[in-house]
Amino acid sequence: GHPELPVERVVMPHDVLDAMVDRLADAPVFSRGEIKEFESRHTAVAERVREHQRTDVIDAALAAETVSTETVAEYVEHVYAWDADEPVETDRGQESPDGLVMKVFETETLGRFEEDDYRGTEPTEVVSEFRREQVIRALTRYAWRNRGDEFSVDDVDLDEIPELQTVLTTNDLADLKRRFPELDPSEWADPPADTETASVKTETIERMTEQGYSRASAELTSRAVMRDLREAWATLSTDGGEPPDVDDSSGGSSATLTGGDR
Repeated sequence: GHPELPVERVVMPHDVLDAMVDRLADAPVFSRGEIKEFESRHTAVAERVREHQRTDVIDAALAAETVSTETVAEYVEHVYAWDADEPVETDRGQESPDGLVMKVFETETLGRFEEDDYRGTEPTEVVSEFRREQVIRALTRYAWRNRGDEFSVDDVDLDEIPELQTVLTTNDLADLKRRFPELDPSEWADPPADTETASVKTETIERMTEQGYSRASAELTSRAVMRDLREAWATLSTDGGEPPDVDDSSGGSSATLTGGDR
């Protein structure tokens, strides 16, 4: 329950899925084969909904931390020049690719690497491999798709390179913990006042309502996601590693695709 929000009136995706499973046997329009087929897909659909829930909540929590297109473009430009051993065009003329710009983006914005992965601002092999395999390869594919045009990294529309967007701008749990180290998922349902958990929750709910959730469905969705994270949170690495699988018994909540009373 909730002291102010009518959460008991919210119809959640797992409510719909469970009701469909319960009533299919009595529905004359479906054959036994169709019923079994639906039941076999129930778990996969529920898991897909949970993935969308988690994405919605994490993106909302980190909305203020979203990297600007200009920052990403600057990083891509410097990586491209670094790989090609070419200068970068700046307001001051041509300059060498800035190792510090790339390092700061990779360690602080992406959170993929640590200080030990560099020699000063020079990348070690693991960083160099990331740049070439993830960034340069995506640019190469883009250039190939647009091979009728003369390629210039300055003319690249980052929105047209989904591979690059996924690598450079997707939020994950490690980003959430790195940005909010004092966040406690176990206190999310009723966080103590003047804590990081309380402030993050307030901002998250607000942004979710801007994306189309009602306040009640945002409350239940974020609760379900944080409930799933409680066990993994304590051991979650902030270096981009994946947390251990969490056994979810909640059945899921509202997601972008099926937002209850959104």
